[in-house]
Amino acid sequence: AWPLFAMASLLYLLTTFAYYVVIAAAESREAETRALNLQLLAREAELKTLRAQIDPHFLFNCLHSISALTGSTPAAAREMCLLLAEFLRSSVRLGAQDRIPFADELKLAERYLQIEQVRFGSRLAVERLVDGEVATCQVPALILQPLVENAVTHGVAHLLEGGSIRLEARRAEGALWIGIENRCDPDRPKRPRTGVGLQNVRKRLAAQYGGAARVQVSEAPDRFRVDLTLPCSSPPSPENANG
Repeated sequence: AWPLFAMASLLYLLTTFAYYVVIAAAESREAETRALNLQLLAREAELKTLRAQIDPHFLFNCLHSISALTGSTPAAAREMCLLLAEFLRSSVRLGAQDRIPFADELKLAERYLQIEQVRFGSRLAVERLVDGEVATCQVPALILQPLVENAVTHGVAHLLEGGSIRLEARRAEGALWIGIENRCDPDRPKRPRTGVGLQNVRKRLAAQYGGAARVQVSEAPDRFRVDLTLPCSSPPSPENANG
């Protein structure tokens, strides 16, 4: 009888131990899930905050430009208002998405530059060197906006003869490479590389891609350039999305 009792007791203890191990593992998984959810919520909140910083800054600059034109060139001010309205409609529609095709992001940046070309006229030229194969690469909405805005306000705007802004994009080894370069005054005050616009871009890319994205700033006496490198992912095909 004693051997049977001992075996039954051992079996009971082993069963009890296994039961508590399973419970502990389940609680650990739940804790990890909660921590991950909190991390995702914090990341989403950070991204929303960073994106929200774009609009007031952009609107302030546009309204300032419109105000400057109202007295001297009313027709240009009206044209700028129409272009601004179109830009805002597009940005609201696309900004509701987490990521958008690079082709749409480029159109937003070009619309902004059209607004500024009304203000600067022939003083602002735009060069576009974009490979067609990058059109479907998914990028954070309005990621280019602070960069082209900086190129205008800190670069071309300070040149009496004006200057050009170059937008470049190509795909290489599964990554999307974007370059934005502008002319600037050789005698300008030293431009900080930690301005709000660049900080915003760095933080948004770090939050979405981690170490897989990179922002590089290079400066010469008459040139300022920002290069972005980030993963090029395309949206799922309809077959995969429905499957």
